[in-house]
Amino acid sequence: MLNVIIVDDELLMRIGLKSMINWEEHGFYMIGEAANGKEALELALQHSPDLIITDIKMPVMDGLELIRQASQHFSNCQYVILSCLDEFQYAKEALRLGAVDYLIKSDMKQQQLLDVLSMVKKKNERLLHNSGGEVFKQHYKEGIGYLKESLFKELFSGFRNEEEIVSRSKALGISLVQGSMVLIKLRIDRFERIRQKYVEQDEKLLRYAVINMMEELIPRKWRREVIVESSSEYLLIMNMPEMEGEPENRSLLGYEEVMPKDRLDRLFASISGAMKDYLNISLSIGISGVASGYNGLRKAYQEADMALRLLFFEREGNAIYFEDGTKRLRNNDSFVLSREEESRFRRLVEEDEAGAQAYLEQLWKKADAEGVTENEVRKLYFRLLTLMNSCFPSIPETGARGYTPYELLLQEERLYGLHELLIHYLQQCLTHNQSTDDRNQSYAEQASEIIMNHYAEDLSLQSVANQINVNPSYLSRIFKQETGSNFVSFLTRVRMDRAQHFLKGKNMKVYEVAEMVGYPNTAYFSKLFKKVTGATPEEYRARATKSESQK
Repeated sequence: MLNVIIVDDELLMRIGLKSMINWEEHGFYMIGEAANGKEALELALQHSPDLIITDIKMPVMDGLELIRQASQHFSNCQYVILSCLDEFQYAKEALRLGAVDYLIKSDMKQQQLLDVLSMVKKKNERLLHNSGGEVFKQHYKEGIGYLKESLFKELFSGFRNEEEIVSRSKALGISLVQGSMVLIKLRIDRFERIRQKYVEQDEKLLRYAVINMMEELIPRKWRREVIVESSSEYLLIMNMPEMEGEPENRSLLGYEEVMPKDRLDRLFASISGAMKDYLNISLSIGISGVASGYNGLRKAYQEADMALRLLFFEREGNAIYFEDGTKRLRNNDSFVLSREEESRFRRLVEEDEAGAQAYLEQLWKKADAEGVTENEVRKLYFRLLTLMNSCFPSIPETGARGYTPYELLLQEERLYGLHELLIHYLQQCLTHNQSTDDRNQSYAEQASEIIMNHYAEDLSLQSVANQINVNPSYLSRIFKQETGSNFVSFLTRVRMDRAQHFLKGKNMKVYEVAEMVGYPNTAYFSKLFKKVTGATPEEYRARATKSESQK
């Protein structure tokens, strides 16, 4: 069966072409469609097509450029052009680039399409014959693998049933038989970091290496299928051979006379060891309960996925059985800090590094012991990070590898990783503050200097905080710590001191003094002045004048 990609920026054209014939009956399998050459090239790099049927004029990348670039990757892929009557010059160029034929969109008939496909098949057979059959074997193997993966994924999603799997199992070479099965989900730990070492082609080789290693290590007598979910996640479905040995020595998965956990554990240990030794990657493994036939695989898939997610609470490179993992869940979804606890944590962060670390250690152990969900834990750690950031507003937004702390938190796959990240971030913040000559004190000093120099202006906590690029609530707290006075009281005291100085002169009227120290409302100034000094501005001036004359 030859793999086909249809490329056209007109949706109706793609639909019409797909529905014109029964492609599989004629030996062709539709692996995908694209609206432009760029999308088609990305699809082709994933699935290695035998035939690309493409329009010429398309946005982003046209059909001619698609043929040029795809030809560099696929020596045996064939191309058929979809052309309009006024595009014959482009069609000629496409034929020169290697297209085998073209179809006129406005005049396309079913038989014309079949004739072109027949020619494609004959040319493909010649190519296979000339290459000694190796290309055919590789394409056939890849095509069958893709079809099997698609079939099982549709089964897990509920779009296929047991009868459909059984009816197609022989044609696709599915080795499983009806009976007890187990589904295992394997995930490469920290894959986002690993994939940075690979370009697209090397990532494909990584997938092959993982699959081949599993195939080699699984005993030959065990019926199994390996399915690639993504470059980082793989599924292993196995029939359960009858248990050997004495019944009292059996450690079962839930059914009698099936494979015991100890044999699975040995298999997982050998697979994990080989992956570490040869590819330098670690695997996390989730194992379902025993499924009864294909109908049970959808539930088994959900169980293996759940088990794998429960490894969030474990170290890397572990395996967990669904029935064991669910024991730790006690439906305790309440894992939040009260306002009092948040205030306590902030005080510890600002004043007691050892205490803050001990507090984080306590929360880590509590999260691990109380049976809360991964989602609740992540929300708590995001909140802790936000609280820490409010204590250190001058810390640069991006950190290690150009990511923000929040992005790094999202990338962490394990609870202990979240804990270690916050501990490291706390130390980083404290080190940053020390290396910048006690930045907290400098904020208070900067604010004080602005008040002393600009007291006559319309100052507020918000406006001063904006000038020195700091959070207003944070500035308020630090200002109080450093000066012993809150922001408004300090500003008022400075203004009243300056007002007293101006009132000692004889030439300035009270309203002029009020404006000079930042109070356009004379009545309010007089009221505030009396509250601070115990006298009205006029009384204060009179006393000051009398005192001066007595000297």
